[in-house]
Amino acid sequence: MATDPEKRKAYQKAYRAAHKAERAAYQKAYNATHKDENAASVKAYNAANPEKSKAYREAHREEQKAWRSANADKIKAYRVAYQAAHCKELRVASANWRAANPELERSKCAAYYAANQDKVKAGQKAYRATHHPEDNARNAVRRALLAGTMIGLSIAQKAQVKEIYRKAAEDSPIRCYICGELIEIGDRHVDHILPVTKNGPTKPSNLAVTCSTCNLKKSNKHPNELGILV
Repeated sequence: MATDPEKRKAYQKAYRAAHKAERAAYQKAYNATHKDENAASVKAYNAANPEKSKAYREAHREEQKAWRSANADKIKAYRVAYQAAHCKELRVASANWRAANPELERSKCAAYYAANQDKVKAGQKAYRATHHPEDNARNAVRRALLAGTMIGLSIAQKAQVKEIYRKAAEDSPIRCYICGELIEIGDRHVDHILPVTKNGPTKPSNLAVTCSTCNLKKSNKHPNELGILV
C-alpha cells in the first residue's frame, strides 16, 4: 500500500499534468514581473555553486545550442531592445573594461578584423555612404586643424611627414602600432598619437601607422586612455 508521501507525490504529479497550461502562464507572468529578482537569484546561486552550475551547463549544452539556433531572431530582438534601453550603462561598462584590459582589447580587435575584413570594410563603406554631410564637416575641421599644427615645421620635418604618409600608402610590410598586426596596403591610416583635437602636432615624432580598425576605434582618445606609452 502506498505511503502518504508517495500518495502526495502522485497527487502533485497528476495536478501538474492537469494544470500544465495554467502553471506555464503563471510562471511566464511571474518571470516578466520579477526579472531583476530572478537574475539576482541565478547569479547568487551560480556564485555559490560554481561546480554545479558548470556541470549543468555542460549537461545541457546541446539543448541550449539548439534553443538558441531555433530562437535566433527572438534573441537578436531582445539584445537590440536591451542595448537601446541601456546604451549609456553599456558604454560606460565597455569603456571601463577597455581601460582595464588594453592588451586584450587590442588582440580582440586584431583577431576580429583578421576574421571579418570584408565585413568591417563593408560596414565602413556603408557608414561613409550614409554620413556624407557629417564626414565633410568633420574633415573640413580636421584639415583646418592640421594646417595649424604644421605651422613652424622646418623643411626637413615637412619632408619627413610626407615620407611617413608615402610609406603608409606604398611600403610593405608595416605593423599597426596599436595592435601590432601587419597591415595590408589600402587599410593603413597615419594616426596622430596625441590627437590633433588635443593639440597634437603634425610632426614626425607624433605620427604612426595604424590599421583602419584601430584608428577608428582610437578616434580622438589620448594615448593614456588606451594604455599606449608616449
